[in-house]
Amino acid sequence: MKTKWLFYLIAFIMILALVVGCEREIVSDDDDGESTGLASYVGSDACQTCHEDIYTTFMNTGHPYKLNAAADVQAGDHYPYTANFPDPPTGYGWDDISYVIGGFWWKARFVDNDGYIITGDAVQWNFETEEYVGYHSSEAPGTKPYDCGVCHTTGYSPDGHQDGLEGMTGTWAAPGVHCEECHGPGSNHRDDPENVNMIVDRSAESCGECHIRGAANAIPASGGFIRHHEQWNEMATTMHRVLDCTDCHDPHLGLHELNPDKANAIITQCEDCHLNETASFMNSSLPHHENELECESCHMPLAAKSAVGDTLIHQGDIQSHLWRINTDPTATLTDGGSLANGYLTLDFTCLTTGCHVSETKAWAADYADQVHTGDITTIDDCFTCHGDDNLMLVQAHGQWERSQHASGENLDRNRNSNSYYQSCERCHTSEGFIAEVTGVDYEGDHFSAIGCFTCHAPHSNGNLSLRVENAVTLEDGSTFDRGHANLCASCHQSRRDVNTYVSDDVTLSEHWGPHHSNQGDMLVGTNAYEYDAYTYSNSAHTNVATDGCIDCHMTGSIGYYVGGHTMTMHDEESEYENLAGCNAVACHNGDMDSLNVVAASDFDNDGSVEGIGDEIQGLLDSLSILLVDAGFYDDVNGHPIEDVEITDSDSSGALYNFEFVAEDRSNGVHNTDYTVGLLQSSIGYLAVGDPNGFGTLTTAAVNRKFISAH
Repeated sequence: MKTKWLFYLIAFIMILALVVGCEREIVSDDDDGESTGLASYVGSDACQTCHEDIYTTFMNTGHPYKLNAAADVQAGDHYPYTANFPDPPTGYGWDDISYVIGGFWWKARFVDNDGYIITGDAVQWNFETEEYVGYHSSEAPGTKPYDCGVCHTTGYSPDGHQDGLEGMTGTWAAPGVHCEECHGPGSNHRDDPENVNMIVDRSAESCGECHIRGAANAIPASGGFIRHHEQWNEMATTMHRVLDCTDCHDPHLGLHELNPDKANAIITQCEDCHLNETASFMNSSLPHHENELECESCHMPLAAKSAVGDTLIHQGDIQSHLWRINTDPTATLTDGGSLANGYLTLDFTCLTTGCHVSETKAWAADYADQVHTGDITTIDDCFTCHGDDNLMLVQAHGQWERSQHASGENLDRNRNSNSYYQSCERCHTSEGFIAEVTGVDYEGDHFSAIGCFTCHAPHSNGNLSLRVENAVTLEDGSTFDRGHANLCASCHQSRRDVNTYVSDDVTLSEHWGPHHSNQGDMLVGTNAYEYDAYTYSNSAHTNVATDGCIDCHMTGSIGYYVGGHTMTMHDEESEYENLAGCNAVACHNGDMDSLNVVAASDFDNDGSVEGIGDEIQGLLDSLSILLVDAGFYDDVNGHPIEDVEITDSDSSGALYNFEFVAEDRSNGVHNTDYTVGLLQSSIGYLAVGDPNGFGTLTTAAVNRKFISAH
């Protein structure tokens, strides 16, 4: 009881820290050995070699131009849409400038040759008005350090001074925000793209590291406008905080008004989710829809300011991400000081340029309740999921964010990375899976991680039913029919038919064997290599888990750590195991206190009866040694040895079974009897030439030292 209480306390402290501790920090990814490790920065040009289309569109966004070498700007074609870039402020020539801050869209500032931002009355160029305006006019030139590198550069370090300029705080691998700032240093991936993945973090928190000012629980304001780069501050106050930025934005496409791909930059439109609000807006008695107003016309007005803002017409130059409109005519966008109030007001939504500029907020308030009053009949259905008293979706999304599905770890297995990977899209991307189960080819080139709409289609079906309900046919022709788990088995199965894949003429590759995550095959006990003379059986899980994976992996959620949409059975941080499904009355009825339950016998013949997981690992270790001894398997790197030929199916079958059990990743939990049978028969064949010979082996015969000498 005390341990459980401590777990909840730790979870609460972690959540509290996220809410109140959102100051901008420098986060190192160097502990991610797969992506970074000893990797070095190689520059976006290296990415262009394989990812040409993404590179081209990304270079038309503002990120690469947050900081620019003065020499590059002088070249004249540095920016994609900026023509007639101005000369430096009066009193300065290009020889006095080391860097230009911005210049892509709204404004440009200049850094002198000592690394200080130039300050004064006419030193910031505003592109909309084509004039120089003041920037920190009260501060003398040569006194304001450039300390923006943490968000304006790639590979930032707070140590030292870039280029030896005393005004520069920190150093970096490249000016501007390039591919490796989000995806990590790329040298290892460049040199071995098949085996080294880049970081793919699509979370809003990743974007929020820079699109934030101060703490996330407040929205800084100045001069009657929300300040710039505060999208995370704004979004955190709304119901959309459960979404990720990439749910709506393609991070590799820009929204500049001159960008020919602008229309594709928003991948999810408001009406894709807000169906009834859209219907009521289109059928309203007010002519907004007929006048071609969009949702964002009112719900995302220009309420933030980067360079230019006019309080008389209630218009800045950056769209707000608050969405919520307070229709009280006395409400104001800001508190009159340094903070915004967390909602939009009628002056910014109704009284701005192109709308009702000559009217008042009181007038607009009289009409506000008519904007969404068209005839609709299904709005009550929305509240089944989205009602204020129902936190189901918020909880599910929070759990999903901690799942392997949300990580997008293998999201690069798509046609953008390599045409070879197009067949992988069906399980490694949301778009590919939907195309697979609906039969409608996906023609786009934006791919996202497995998410809510991968498995559910609520706005098409009107409920949270799954996209796959029918039984699934496995590659060997067997049927997987386990209720809601049929959806899981659509991907969690081998991609091989063992009957044709394992033969007397096999040439190995590093990827030879069943495909990763063959849990569906293991659960029903099929599609592994079965020796003719051996009798195989299945454990109770094959038949009692009527909803298959769901019965255990989605039962008994504890916060956002295990169960539910995390799909996980074990939380490594707290070492908590989710035994709720196991201990159901119809199953183990409260008798289990560990997933590594004591085995029925000494499966691995090492002289002691241990937990099932330990026994299976012992069998795997023994089989691994025999496979290494046969010259089939590289146990150092964990894969079959390239180009080795195996000329009998019983030997290649033993290797297949080893991979089959290892890729199932349950250490026997999914189907203990079948797992034990596969491993014991394979060991028996390789050790003594008899699949039934495992029982004749002495304890010493399965000892690593003995088999190594065998």
